[in-house]
Amino acid sequence: MGDGSETAGRNGTKTGQATPGTGAADEPEAWLAQAIVRESSEAVVAADPDGIILVWNGGAERMFGHTAAEAVGQSLDLIIPEKQRARHNKGYEQTMATGRTRYGDTLLGVPATHKDGHRLSIEFTVALLRDAAGRIAGISAIMREVSERRATEKALRMRLAELERRFPDPEPEPESEPEGMVP
Repeated sequence: MGDGSETAGRNGTKTGQATPGTGAADEPEAWLAQAIVRESSEAVVAADPDGIILVWNGGAERMFGHTAAEAVGQSLDLIIPEKQRARHNKGYEQTMATGRTRYGDTLLGVPATHKDGHRLSIEFTVALLRDAAGRIAGISAIMREVSERRATEKALRMRLAELERRFPDPEPEPESEPEGMVP
């Protein structure tokens, strides 16, 4: 598509951008959903039940360094650090088998891998995707890169710990009864 947003059709071929519809009540507004994903500055990624990437927008291209053409059709392992893959895959398979995720309404923070190999800190939310019959069709994630913020927070925690070592809290003075009060 050239705009950094690609999706795979039912047969695995890459599809183009949908065009705005007539607005008729019975017409699916797929163009609107695609425009939202395409124009989002956040990374939007969707994968099928096997963990194969189906949607990869421009935000994902900027965050992870892979173009949509490189990512669509690949495993999510593309962005998951090797040390976390077994744990991720176990949880992913369980979610696909049960149709339940404990992370649906929780902001998650995890490491990820950029195309050039450097580590990223990301935060994301997930949503299970179901087909018209209610079967699990995959999962989507909306992600934000927070490496700089995490590094700043870590530096602040280290500085605070250093200051607490250098200037320990004095022993608290015992509370005294106010004047004129008899215990």
